[in-house]
Amino acid sequence: MLLNRLIAIKEELLTTLMSFLKHDPLILGVGTPLRTDDSFGLVACDFLNSMGIECVKCEYGIESCLTDINDKRPKALLIIDAVLARGSPPGSIILADESAIASGEILVTTHNIPLKTLLEILRKEYGVERIMIIGATPFSLDYGLDLTSDMMRLLEYFINVFKQAFFSTKKDMKEEMA
Repeated sequence: MLLNRLIAIKEELLTTLMSFLKHDPLILGVGTPLRTDDSFGLVACDFLNSMGIECVKCEYGIESCLTDINDKRPKALLIIDAVLARGSPPGSIILADESAIASGEILVTTHNIPLKTLLEILRKEYGVERIMIIGATPFSLDYGLDLTSDMMRLLEYFINVFKQAFFSTKKDMKEEMA
């Protein structure tokens, strides 16, 4: 069942990622390393960095990376995190822009500062113009150091789609500049 849901959203995920990656976002992997599936964004960040795709790890919340955001001054942020979304079963991949967060569709965060407040700060204080969240609904938020096996399969799927989108976008941008 999980695989069927993933296949159904692959094209939307790929298209959305490719469109957003054209804005050259700073990629943030967010999570809590001590709560099983809540470390989805952190583990994703490790995978991306190992492939040469820069990703900043934000343990315990985006607020722990404000210095990186200030130093880099990106116009766009792509946040990878475990998220809770109304009506979405565990193992769902969620694509959310700021309007989805503001409307309350996504009950993001197990972290300290409410995401809606943090996004306002990022806009006003750091000049961020675009924000997208790609999240995965967790199977478990129990204490533990490893992702559940189902979340690990979801992460591997996500990384494959992300890699395809990233390198296709980079190739397209090089061709446009030539």
